[in-house]
Parts: sequence; C-alpha cells; structure tokens
Amino acid sequence: MKVGDSAELPIEPAHVTLFFEYLKEREQNEADVYKMLRNEAQAVKACTDRKLKVKYTKTKNKAHHRSPYAVVALVNSIVEKVCVAKGLKFNPNPQSRCVWCTANRLHVTARNLDGAIPALANPVLVWENKEYWGGTAGGSKMSDAVYECNLVGRELREYEEATKVKVVHIVFVDGLVQWTARRSDLKRFVDLTNQGLIDHLLAGTEIETELEPILNATLLSAK
Repeated sequence: MKVGDSAELPIEPAHVTLFFEYLKEREQNEADVYKMLRNEAQAVKACTDRKLKVKYTKTKNKAHHRSPYAVVALVNSIVEKVCVAKGLKFNPNPQSRCVWCTANRLHVTARNLDGAIPALANPVLVWENKEYWGGTAGGSKMSDAVYECNLVGRELREYEEATKVKVVHIVFVDGLVQWTARRSDLKRFVDLTNQGLIDHLLAGTEIETELEPILNATLLSAK
C-alpha cells in the first residue's frame, strides 16, 4: 500500500488476504440488510396493521414531504410489550443524554439517543433510529447518521473496557428510496457492526421479527 508518492506502508500478506475476504463478506452482509428495507407505504402499513398510531414530521411548507415516524412507532410498541411483560421501565423519547456511573467512571453520551432501557441513568440497552423517507435521493444526512452511531458505539465500547459494564447498542435503519442512493453508507453501517461498535443492526422488516427475541435475550437478567 502506497501513501502518496513519498512512502510505502508494508502489510503482511495474510492481512491482505483477510481484508479481501472481508470485502466479499461485507458485500453479502450489505445485500442482506438492503433487501430488508421497506418503502414508506410498507413501513406505515406494518404499523397500521398492528393498530399503531404513526406520527409525521411537522412543516409549514406544504411542498415539503411529511415523513412518518414508522420505525419509532414499531420499535416503541415492541419495546413496551417486552418491558411490561418483564416489569421493566423504558424511555422511548429521551429529551436528554444517557449517563452511566460506576465507582471510578462517569460516561455521558455525546448526543441524545432515541431510546433506553430501563432509564437514561445506567441503561443496559440503548437504540438509535435512522429512518429516512421521501421520493428524493438520500444526502449527507445519511453519512451523518453513520458518524453519529460510530461516535456513540466507540464511546460505549471505551466505557465497557474500563468498567466491564456491558451496554447493548441497537441501530434501526429503514427507507428503501433514500438508502438506495446511499448504499456506500449502508456498507459503513455493516462495518460498524462487524467492528463491534453496533451490537445489532436491524433493517426494515427485520425489526418486526428480530427485535423482540433480541430484547428478551438481552433483558433476561436486567430486572
């Protein structure tokens, strides 16, 4: 590997082989995620079929697309079902940051997250929603989404390494039209998952089938 015209970076042949093997696996991982994505009508229908109320973005500009919070409605419904059954509390709409505190360590998230169980203080599980809707192609906001999840995940892993306290980090992605235009960013989400910065990456229809088992397994001893 050459770095500019003035230097070379030697890499072990075994590492090169492993890298190209990963690139093939990454392509398949991303294809698996992509095929789970839903269009807006499908996402809203998944909620209305469950008799869930879906909120929409508010805007005074009538020409601006009003996007549904379909993933929010679905995720909150599943989280509530599991938590009520286990006698656990949860915060589905944090208005401030999450905080973890042990005898020798304090950690505050760099930004507000989208949900936490059982509370914003010392949660055992947190999640981020990255749903994007509309008829236009996705833009830089998709790259921003990757950066945000990278930051949250990296800080959580550093906290865990220092305290041995495990915090499960889940990321939800949806929006077929938008993510079709930003598949390179979708691959970066796959990278974050394979790096261990995201524990579970759930896309579209996968949220309907996989979230509840993940919550049940994770929260088995949380109470």
